[in-house]
Amino acid sequence: MKVCSAAGMLLLAIVALVMGGSPGTPKKEDVPKYLGMLKNAASAPDRALGAEMLGKRGAIKASDVADAIEPLKMALQKDKDLAVRKAAAEALGNIGAESENVVPLLIDALKETYKDLKRGANLKLGAITALAQYGSDARDALPTLREIANEKTDKMLSKAAMGAIKSISGKKK
Repeated sequence: MKVCSAAGMLLLAIVALVMGGSPGTPKKEDVPKYLGMLKNAASAPDRALGAEMLGKRGAIKASDVADAIEPLKMALQKDKDLAVRKAAAEALGNIGAESENVVPLLIDALKETYKDLKRGANLKLGAITALAQYGSDARDALPTLREIANEKTDKMLSKAAMGAIKSISGKKK
Protein backbone atom coordinates (compact mmCIF):
# COMPACT_ATOMS: atom_id res chain seq x y z
CA MET A 1 0.00 0.00 0.00
CA LYS A 2 1.41 3.39 -0.88
CA VAL A 3 1.85 6.11 1.70
CA CYS A 4 1.28 9.75 0.87
CA SER A 5 3.14 12.48 2.66
CA ALA A 6 1.32 15.02 4.75
CA ALA A 7 1.73 17.58 1.96
CA GLY A 8 0.13 15.20 -0.53
CA MET A 9 -2.78 14.48 1.77
CA LEU A 10 -3.27 18.19 2.41
CA LEU A 11 -3.21 18.84 -1.33
CA LEU A 12 -5.86 16.16 -1.86
CA ALA A 13 -8.07 17.60 0.86
CA ILE A 14 -7.81 21.10 -0.61
CA VAL A 15 -8.60 19.86 -4.11
CA ALA A 16 -11.58 17.88 -2.81
CA LEU A 17 -12.97 20.94 -1.06
CA VAL A 18 -12.40 23.25 -4.01
CA MET A 19 -13.59 20.91 -6.74
CA GLY A 20 -16.42 19.17 -4.91
CA GLY A 21 -17.24 15.57 -5.59
CA SER A 22 -19.95 12.98 -5.53
CA PRO A 23 -20.99 11.47 -2.23
CA GLY A 24 -20.74 7.86 -1.24
CA THR A 25 -18.28 5.06 -1.51
CA PRO A 26 -18.93 2.51 -4.22
CA LYS A 27 -19.03 -1.16 -3.33
CA LYS A 28 -17.12 -3.88 -5.14
CA GLU A 29 -20.32 -5.03 -6.82
CA ASP A 30 -20.78 -1.50 -8.26
CA VAL A 31 -17.53 -1.67 -10.24
CA PRO A 32 -19.03 -3.16 -13.44
CA LYS A 33 -21.70 -0.44 -13.48
CA TYR A 34 -19.12 2.36 -13.17
CA LEU A 35 -16.78 0.71 -15.66
CA GLY A 36 -19.69 0.54 -18.10
CA MET A 37 -20.41 4.22 -17.51
CA LEU A 38 -16.78 5.15 -18.17
CA LYS A 39 -16.59 3.12 -21.36
CA ASN A 40 -20.06 3.52 -22.84
CA ALA A 41 -21.94 6.55 -21.51
CA ALA A 42 -22.90 9.08 -24.13
CA SER A 43 -22.73 11.99 -21.70
CA ALA A 44 -19.43 13.30 -20.43
CA PRO A 45 -20.72 13.85 -16.87
CA ASP A 46 -21.70 10.18 -16.70
CA ARG A 47 -18.28 9.07 -17.98
CA ALA A 48 -16.60 11.37 -15.46
CA LEU A 49 -18.76 9.98 -12.64
CA GLY A 50 -17.84 6.45 -13.68
CA ALA A 51 -14.13 7.33 -13.53
CA GLU A 52 -14.51 9.12 -10.21
CA MET A 53 -16.32 6.22 -8.58
CA LEU A 54 -13.79 3.70 -9.90
CA GLY A 55 -11.08 5.83 -8.34
CA LYS A 56 -12.90 5.92 -5.03
CA ARG A 57 -13.26 2.14 -5.03
CA GLY A 58 -9.66 1.70 -6.12
CA ALA A 59 -8.45 3.83 -3.24
CA ILE A 60 -10.07 1.30 -0.93
CA LYS A 61 -8.92 -1.84 -2.76
CA ALA A 62 -7.02 -1.48 -6.02
CA SER A 63 -7.54 -5.11 -7.01
CA ASP A 64 -11.30 -4.48 -7.18
CA VAL A 65 -10.78 -2.14 -10.14
CA ALA A 66 -7.95 -3.92 -11.96
CA ASP A 67 -10.11 -4.20 -15.10
CA ALA A 68 -10.61 -0.42 -15.09
CA ILE A 69 -6.94 0.57 -15.42
CA GLU A 70 -6.73 0.36 -19.22
CA PRO A 71 -10.07 2.15 -19.81
CA LEU A 72 -9.00 4.87 -17.36
CA LYS A 73 -5.69 5.31 -19.18
CA MET A 74 -7.55 5.54 -22.49
CA ALA A 75 -9.96 8.11 -21.04
CA LEU A 76 -7.02 10.16 -19.71
CA GLN A 77 -5.40 10.18 -23.13
CA LYS A 78 -8.27 10.31 -25.58
CA ASP A 79 -11.62 11.36 -24.14
CA LYS A 80 -12.79 14.50 -25.92
CA ASP A 81 -14.13 15.97 -22.68
CA LEU A 82 -11.52 17.45 -20.33
CA ALA A 83 -13.66 16.79 -17.25
CA VAL A 84 -13.62 13.07 -18.05
CA ARG A 85 -9.86 13.19 -18.56
CA LYS A 86 -9.47 14.95 -15.20
CA ALA A 87 -11.60 12.35 -13.45
CA ALA A 88 -9.57 9.57 -15.07
CA ALA A 89 -6.30 11.17 -13.93
CA GLU A 90 -7.52 11.47 -10.37
CA ALA A 91 -8.88 7.91 -10.42
CA LEU A 92 -5.54 6.53 -11.56
CA GLY A 93 -3.83 8.44 -8.77
CA ASN A 94 -6.30 7.11 -6.21
CA ILE A 95 -5.75 3.57 -7.42
CA GLY A 96 -1.96 3.96 -7.62
CA ALA A 97 -1.92 1.93 -10.79
CA GLU A 98 1.16 1.08 -12.85
CA SER A 99 3.31 4.10 -12.06
CA GLU A 100 5.76 3.26 -14.85
CA ASN A 101 2.94 3.54 -17.41
CA VAL A 102 0.64 6.11 -15.82
CA VAL A 103 3.12 8.78 -14.69
CA PRO A 104 4.21 9.55 -18.30
CA LEU A 105 0.55 9.94 -19.29
CA LEU A 106 0.00 12.37 -16.43
CA ILE A 107 3.09 14.35 -17.42
CA ASP A 108 1.77 14.53 -20.99
CA ALA A 109 -1.52 15.94 -19.64
CA LEU A 110 0.45 18.67 -17.87
CA LYS A 111 2.31 19.63 -21.02
CA GLU A 112 -0.74 19.98 -23.27
CA THR A 113 -2.13 23.36 -24.28
CA TYR A 114 -5.90 23.70 -24.18
CA LYS A 115 -8.27 26.02 -26.03
CA ASP A 116 -10.56 26.01 -23.00
CA LEU A 117 -8.10 27.37 -20.44
CA LYS A 118 -10.30 26.89 -17.38
CA ARG A 119 -11.12 23.26 -18.15
CA GLY A 120 -7.51 22.69 -19.17
CA ALA A 121 -6.41 24.03 -15.79
CA ASN A 122 -8.83 21.62 -14.10
CA LEU A 123 -7.32 18.69 -15.99
CA LYS A 124 -3.84 19.85 -15.04
CA LEU A 125 -4.94 20.11 -11.41
CA GLY A 126 -6.23 16.53 -11.59
CA ALA A 127 -2.93 15.35 -13.08
CA ILE A 128 -0.95 17.22 -10.41
CA THR A 129 -3.08 15.65 -7.69
CA ALA A 130 -2.52 12.18 -9.14
CA LEU A 131 1.22 12.72 -9.46
CA ALA A 132 1.40 13.78 -5.80
CA GLN A 133 -0.27 10.50 -4.88
CA TYR A 134 2.43 8.53 -6.67
CA GLY A 135 5.07 10.05 -4.40
CA SER A 136 8.65 9.23 -5.34
CA ASP A 137 7.45 7.04 -8.22
CA ALA A 138 6.61 10.31 -10.02
CA ARG A 139 10.14 11.78 -9.90
CA ASP A 140 10.14 12.15 -13.69
CA ALA A 141 7.40 14.77 -13.31
CA LEU A 142 9.51 17.10 -11.18
CA PRO A 143 10.88 19.28 -14.04
CA THR A 144 7.38 19.87 -15.45
CA LEU A 145 5.94 20.50 -11.98
CA ARG A 146 8.72 23.01 -11.25
CA GLU A 147 7.84 24.88 -14.45
CA ILE A 148 4.19 25.05 -13.39
CA ALA A 149 5.14 26.07 -9.85
CA ASN A 150 7.18 28.97 -11.22
CA GLU A 151 4.40 30.23 -13.51
CA LYS A 152 2.58 33.23 -12.13
CA THR A 153 -0.49 33.06 -14.38
CA ASP A 154 -2.46 30.51 -12.35
CA LYS A 155 -1.82 30.68 -8.62
CA MET A 156 -3.93 27.62 -7.81
CA LEU A 157 -1.96 25.45 -10.25
CA SER A 158 1.31 26.91 -8.99
CA LYS A 159 0.45 26.09 -5.36
CA ALA A 160 -0.76 22.61 -6.27
CA ALA A 161 2.47 21.97 -8.19
CA MET A 162 4.52 23.10 -5.18
CA GLY A 163 2.58 20.67 -2.97
CA ALA A 164 3.12 17.84 -5.44
CA ILE A 165 6.84 18.60 -5.60
CA LYS A 166 7.02 18.26 -1.82
CA SER A 167 5.08 15.01 -1.94
CA ILE A 168 7.24 13.54 -4.68
CA SER A 169 10.58 14.70 -3.37
CA GLY A 170 9.74 14.03 0.28
CA LYS A 171 10.92 17.46 1.34
CA LYS A 172 9.23 19.12 4.28
CA LYS A 173 10.09 22.67 3.13
